[in-house]
Amino acid sequence: MIDIYPAIDIYNGEAVSLETGKIEKIESFGDPVKFAQKFSSISGKLHIVDLNGAFTGNPANTNLIKSIRKNVKSFIQAGGGYRTMESIETGYSLGIDSIIIGTASLDKKILEEVSEKYKNITISIDAYNGYIKYNGWADGAGISYRDFYSMVKGMANRFIFTAINSDGTGHISRIEKFWDEGYFMYAGGVNSIDDLKKLESMGFNGAIIGKALYNGNIKIEELKCLQNE
Repeated sequence: MIDIYPAIDIYNGEAVSLETGKIEKIESFGDPVKFAQKFSSISGKLHIVDLNGAFTGNPANTNLIKSIRKNVKSFIQAGGGYRTMESIETGYSLGIDSIIIGTASLDKKILEEVSEKYKNITISIDAYNGYIKYNGWADGAGISYRDFYSMVKGMANRFIFTAINSDGTGHISRIEKFWDEGYFMYAGGVNSIDDLKKLESMGFNGAIIGKALYNGNIKIEELKCLQNE
């Protein structure tokens, strides 16, 4: 069965959800540490994004992520503002298992340096209308996600495909498999168990679930049962 990654997006110290990455469409849910403890029992995996970091280019919720690490034993992948070797090294020093890089992966020098030092980085392929977005999804790179994958596929084994058009909408995007190697996770609009089955049939190894867990559209117990099948 597809691996489940409960998502905790942090903005100004709170667990939140955005729609298609727009800060004006924000919904707050409360204490990120509480949700990390709650979600950690689902699959033993967590997906954390420092949204302040994603928007500014510098991780800003480090203390909260450190607290989450102390309170859960789950595998943690975290992103948001990790754009320099220094910030990436700091992230790993917190006990994060895999640092997610998006914007930094567009910098060939940094990507080569990171991939040489850390074998467990995750490259985020953030796509809007078929093209890569970066800098907190504010800017376009002018390259298709397929071409981008071809450029970076030898630099990491883990990838996230984010369908920005679907993020927070409750509707997943239909993606034709474009990768020939690597562990691939999907993010964007996962809203039901049926969505998870569809994503698995598309070839994805993992699914990142955010808003649907907070609003109850997907139940924690449902996911636990699914992971035990």
